[in-house]
Amino acid sequence: MKNSSSVKTVDRLVRILDCFTPDRPTWSLTGLSTHLGLPKSTLHRFLVSLGIHGILHRDPRDKRWELGLRLFAWGSLAAETIDLRHIARPVMGDLVAATEETVILTVYHGQEVICIDKVESSHSVRMTLKAGTRRRPHAGASSKILMAYLPQEEIQAIIRDKGLPKLCTNTITDPDELMTELARIRERGYAESCEETDQGACGVATPICDWKGDVVAAIGIAGPTSRITDQLLQQYVTLCRQAARRISVLLGAAIASGDKEQSNRKEAV
Repeated sequence: MKNSSSVKTVDRLVRILDCFTPDRPTWSLTGLSTHLGLPKSTLHRFLVSLGIHGILHRDPRDKRWELGLRLFAWGSLAAETIDLRHIARPVMGDLVAATEETVILTVYHGQEVICIDKVESSHSVRMTLKAGTRRRPHAGASSKILMAYLPQEEIQAIIRDKGLPKLCTNTITDPDELMTELARIRERGYAESCEETDQGACGVATPICDWKGDVVAAIGIAGPTSRITDQLLQQYVTLCRQAARRISVLLGAAIASGDKEQSNRKEAV
């Protein structure tokens, strides 16, 4: 009973802290009480306790509550110690076991998409991609998913500076067609490709978010077209989404149940 009560207390504290967002950085006692559906007296005890520990701070002028500096210290330490590859590797392994295809982890940097890790399929015929490989953002599922969530000015800069060279049979080379494709990716929350970068290769990819809700990486499944049917591709989308969600949670993202996080993610506008 005591343990259950302690868990409920922790859950309630997390709910309180999750209310402080970039869009709503401060709260009055009354506003937060209404938002959470908690009695003022109960909520006030929690706020005071969090304030004593420096986790929250109450502005003496307007009496509103805001996040405290102790959280900044914890966040800085977490940022220094968290390694995306270390966090993602077990999830990637599970995804390879479920699909028997190669799984890659990618990030965007300097108008390029970089493969920072990969776990290969055990099939003799498989997609191979070395960690450190750099790809164009406009072709391939793992590249397009990252490009789709970039600010519009960055997307336009890529098109202007790098162009849209044809890399394989189905590479998108028309700017208007690419913009339509990126909008469709944002709407669906995943990207797919078939022979956009390599002959006989296809894949799917989904975005990974950090604690701010920003897209920071992508996880993708790639394999030969001879083995991946349309039906399998849709199954891989579901598995890829689940894997991305697991990694995002480990990075501190607040993820809703099901696929509702897609509607909460910051999109390029």
